[in-house]
Parts: sequence; structure tokens; C-alpha cells
Amino acid sequence: MTPHPGQDPPGRHPHQADASAPDAAGSQPPAPTAPTSTPDRPAAGSAAAAVPPSASPEAGPAAAGRGAPSRRSRRRLVRRAVLVALGAVVVLLVASVRLFVFPDRDAPRRADAIVMFDGVGGRKAYAVALAEAGYAPVLAISTRDVPWCQRTVVPGVEVRCFVPDPATTQGEAEATARLAEENGWETVLVVVGRAQATRARIRLDRCFHGDLAITTVDPKASQWPRTIAYEWGALLKALVLQREC
Repeated sequence: MTPHPGQDPPGRHPHQADASAPDAAGSQPPAPTAPTSTPDRPAAGSAAAAVPPSASPEAGPAAAGRGAPSRRSRRRLVRRAVLVALGAVVVLLVASVRLFVFPDRDAPRRADAIVMFDGVGGRKAYAVALAEAGYAPVLAISTRDVPWCQRTVVPGVEVRCFVPDPATTQGEAEATARLAEENGWETVLVVVGRAQATRARIRLDRCFHGDLAITTVDPKASQWPRTIAYEWGALLKALVLQREC
């Protein structure tokens, strides 16, 4: 059946709008919206997730910055240790020179007796020369070789040989004090090695209370290192372990 003009076609609701027809007001259909893309998250166990933070380029400078202070601290500690060691060596050298190479010594002067402490360095020849020069009427020689000592002859001088007990500088200081008391010696001129002078004075000051003069002879040049090493040990023993006469 042919519809009359102005009538809706059959089967169509009068109020249903034609979806294919444009809006009566002439409006356009809405523009399509662009789809929003979200970044894909790496799956668990993927290579990107397995890369540790320290492997990233941004972590390198930070890690280096954290390690730098530690390295600087170690270098400072090493420098300080080196400076302390050098300072200790300098102090040891200065003390060795002052105590053993240039100790306090006395010029020879007249005394009641010349006492020679046993040891190397031409001490006997020097002590005999002092006796021959008239510095004292008695020459007392500390020795463990009494026959050798008894062969010493100095015109006009009494030569005495004694064996200290113990046969050390401490024993020699004790023997010197005892001989001085027994023979009325008020002044004593003692002959020792140069490196021994400091220690001998300490020992004698504890035992002998008269007028003391210490004169020295030098060891051979080759004997200095060993002599100084020995004197350090002996001096510490005298100062720390053996403080009595």
C-alpha cells in the first residue's frame, strides 16, 4: 500500500527517528576520541625488571661519590701513619745523637783516683796516659782479666785491679762507690766509652756521692751502630728496671 504524503511508512513507529538521517537542526555527529595509551608494564621476570638499580647510568656517579670519601679517608690515614713514623725516626735519631754521640762529658781534672770502666775503645791506654800525666795517684781498672791488668805499670802511680759483681756498668758503679769509701776518695775521674757516658753518670750518681768527673774515649766508626743499639736497651733498663744503686 502506498502511503499518503505526510504519513509514516507502515511498520515504523511514528516517534522513532531515523538513525541514518541527519539531525534536524543540522548538527554533526561527535568527533571520535583518540584512544589513551598507557605504558606497558614489564612482566615479572623480564630483562628490564632484572636490571639492578646500580647498573643504571644514573646510579654510577652516585656510587662513585659514595666511594670517594672512603678512599680519601684511607689516604689520609696512610699519610698520617707515614708522618708519625717519620717523626718517630727523627726523634729517635736526635735523642741518639744527644744521649750517646754528644753526651755530657767533663774535661779531665785532678782527682783522688782514676777509675776505668771495662770495655772497648782504647780505654786502658787513655787511662794510663791520664795517670802518667799526674791526674791522680791511683789508677783502678775494672776488668775480668786480672793477669792482664796486673801487667800494667805506671811509674809513681798505684794500679789496682778489681772485678765488679755483676760485671756490668751497675756493678762498676757499686764497686767505685765501695772503693771510694774504703780509701777515702772524695773526687773520682772515671774513664768510659763515649756512648756509655750518659748511663754511667746515672749509675754513679746513685752510688757515689763525691765529686765526679766523667771523661770518654770513642769507639771505632764501625762499632757505632751496634753500640748505640746496645746503649738504648741498657739505658732503658737502668731507668725502668734497675733504679737502685
